[in-house]
Amino acid sequence: MRYGYRRVHVLLRRGEWLVNPKRVYRLYKELGLQLRNKVPRWRVKAKLRDDRRPARQGNETWAMDFVHDQLATGRKIRILTIVDTFTRFSPAVDPRFSYRARTWF
Repeated sequence: MRYGYRRVHVLLRRGEWLVNPKRVYRLYKELGLQLRNKVPRWRVKAKLRDDRRPARQGNETWAMDFVHDQLATGRKIRILTIVDTFTRFSPAVDPRFSYRARTWF
């Protein structure tokens, strides 16, 4: 369980201990207790790579990404796009309803 000093104070009051919240805070800190803030994983930023440099000619750097859309029937479709980052040429656009782990071109 994760309890801060405020929650501890409420629990003590329910147990019929007449204590001041400032005293609970002082004891909480003296014991070295603290309620650490959790950082949600979805807020972690991606690390930038130092070795990245812009492309100087075609066929040097490629990028791929998935595009999602929904058809008029309600079915969802995913499209894999591969793009040359210098020329913006796209040699492959692969639409499918589902991609499985072992299915790759």
